[in-house]
Amino acid sequence: MSKKEEESKRMRYLVIGIATVTIWATCYSLYKPLPDGFTVSAWDRAVMHIVEPALRVAYYYPSHMFSKASSMVQWTRGALNFLSKSLGLLVNTHGEIEIKWQKWNGTPVKVYRPINNQTSTDGAVLFIHGGGFALGNVEMYDSLVRRMAYETRTLFISIEYRLSPETVFPGGIMDCEAAIKHFVEFGPAQFGIDTSKMVIMGDSAGANLATVIAQRRAARNASPKLAGQVLIYPLLQMADLQTVSYRYFHSRLDGYALVDPESVAYYYMFYAGINMDEKAYLVPSVMSNGHVADHLKQKIDEIMVFEKTIELTRRYKNSSIPQRWAVRKNLEAQQLMEPFLTNPDFSPLMRKDLSNLPQTMVVTCEFDVLRDEGLIYAHRLEVSTAGVPTTTVNYENGFHAMLNFHSELHEASKAVYDIERWTLNAINIVS
Repeated sequence: MSKKEEESKRMRYLVIGIATVTIWATCYSLYKPLPDGFTVSAWDRAVMHIVEPALRVAYYYPSHMFSKASSMVQWTRGALNFLSKSLGLLVNTHGEIEIKWQKWNGTPVKVYRPINNQTSTDGAVLFIHGGGFALGNVEMYDSLVRRMAYETRTLFISIEYRLSPETVFPGGIMDCEAAIKHFVEFGPAQFGIDTSKMVIMGDSAGANLATVIAQRRAARNASPKLAGQVLIYPLLQMADLQTVSYRYFHSRLDGYALVDPESVAYYYMFYAGINMDEKAYLVPSVMSNGHVADHLKQKIDEIMVFEKTIELTRRYKNSSIPQRWAVRKNLEAQQLMEPFLTNPDFSPLMRKDLSNLPQTMVVTCEFDVLRDEGLIYAHRLEVSTAGVPTTTVNYENGFHAMLNFHSELHEASKAVYDIERWTLNAINIVS
């Protein structure tokens, strides 16, 4: 071997060595041990040890570099839209689901219909995607909805409502209700379905919208009544960001690419129409509940009373949960948020009258800041004077937004199966 060839060989080894060390060092610096119980199977934990750091690199770290909150939203939208294309690739409907875009009363919807109307029911599911009112879209949830439409052999309608901060409260509600109004009027003729067998379903902020729509229909005794509602890790209130599940996040999950208290505050305030490019300084106060005016506290405490039971019984495998920290009162935040905190169309957990609501499935996840409000709402439905039939499932190894990984994680796939089974039962028991 010539001297030139030897030098070339050494150079290749050097490059390979540097690349190996760089990759190892990067992986080491990104590694964060998952909490005990975060996903249950070895496969799921291995997947999340890859996915969670990838999410931190793709959107979590970059989004915190922007000086404007609106820029953070734009980056996060783009990153999540791109990453979502790599999920659900194993979903195969075998050509048995017809998928078409339509526009109903100005709102785009994506229709998932079994070919030749070969349905197992004559009902339908109205699906509303999540994303903190500011992120997500129908395409991001396409594989999940396709899967459910195929496995349940049921018509699914996925609603593309407008997002904040471009469209603020109550714009998303109006979009969804406009689409549903069209479906109620024309659905039976177009799809051969029975509109008394409609189930409304949503996750996160989409579950907020689903809850609000169900409550509004119940309040005005709208016909037809919904056959059921499925609320998947719902975002239901902004009055208490110091629940046990919020405090656990601060003590154990801070810095992970999971839904975090700061993001909830930003996105909910964007939805309220507050310019967070100018008002970002209010977020620390909001995260301590300093945005809650004194005269609202009694009403809020009455609604949140079950929270005391959660504090005593839900202890994250006896992990140390921080005590509530000092409230940083802020008069400006109180004035801006006062119209929203007890408004049930914005914070549906705050609605006192829960009568006339359809049977409900509430899905919560242990490693989710929103866990407690979902549990509180489920409890209130069960003990309300109406005694709403309620199925509560808390996935003790689950985390917020895990259904987006329904093809990759066993825990998420099991949740999809549970939701499908409940939904079919809700549709089929309607006479």
